[in-house]
Amino acid sequence: MFLEENIYLKPLTTFKIGGPARFFTVLKNFSDVELAIDFIEKNKINFFILGGGSNLLIKDEGFDGIVLKPQFDYVNFFEDGIVVVGCSKSMPELVFEACNLGYKGLELTGGLPGTVGGAIVNNAGCFGFEIKDILLEVSALNLKTQEFKIFKNNDCNFSYRDSFFKNHPEWLLIEAKLKLEPGFDKNELLQIMQEKIEYRKQKHPLEYPNAGSVFKNLLLENLKENIIEMAMEDNVVKGNKIPAGYFIEKANLKGRQIGGAKISEKHANFIVNLGNAKAIDVLNLIDLIKEEVKNKFEIDLELEIKIV
Repeated sequence: MFLEENIYLKPLTTFKIGGPARFFTVLKNFSDVELAIDFIEKNKINFFILGGGSNLLIKDEGFDGIVLKPQFDYVNFFEDGIVVVGCSKSMPELVFEACNLGYKGLELTGGLPGTVGGAIVNNAGCFGFEIKDILLEVSALNLKTQEFKIFKNNDCNFSYRDSFFKNHPEWLLIEAKLKLEPGFDKNELLQIMQEKIEYRKQKHPLEYPNAGSVFKNLLLENLKENIIEMAMEDNVVKGNKIPAGYFIEKANLKGRQIGGAKISEKHANFIVNLGNAKAIDVLNLIDLIKEEVKNKFEIDLELEIKIV
């Protein structure tokens, strides 16, 4: 295990924001993991597992502990549609490889950032798809108790943008087993993947560093009737949800800027880094959004991004 000190985390996140980690190490194998656990126990320090760096805001003061960056990024495709993949594998890479081999099931996630592990932690999804739809099991190691466990799909407690692992960050995800459908036309799958990538480019402010959707969309079952009626009149209800960006835009917050951070004019549920944003600028915008939406609609927006 190669241990580094005072490593700036800004370049390792899609937001390009954040201070230094007191300690930083890459985990390439189980030996590295064992050494990291020993270091954490001996020094009695906090740890944070960093995946692809999306859906994440790191504070300006950084992280006073050790940041662990796993590199389990292998993948094996089997003829029956089973895919065994390291949880550090990049989602864009996995999606391309699956489509290119004619494995159906991931094409709708074209352009989804982050890693496989991050997608499982957040139950990531788009266009009606969620990672829980294809996950059979995932192996993980508890860095506090050193318990190794294989979690079946039902053990993961998946719900909308949530899972057991999101609420128990001491578990290091190692390997996932997915179920895809082999034997499809790779060109058709690659075309669907590319269409989704292009859709994201058109709808999302990808020209600026960002962390993805800041707030979770709102489930109809949790909303008052008058709010649902208003959203239906405006034709923004999608399945069983109303986009959080709808309420942010309705509160006239598009384009609002604090320091180097700005609520995107392209998509109201994105905060973008104009180039010199601090975490405090983003946090102030988040507070502003929550306050304005609460005052106007009596709705409590829930964060989708993680703040560290």
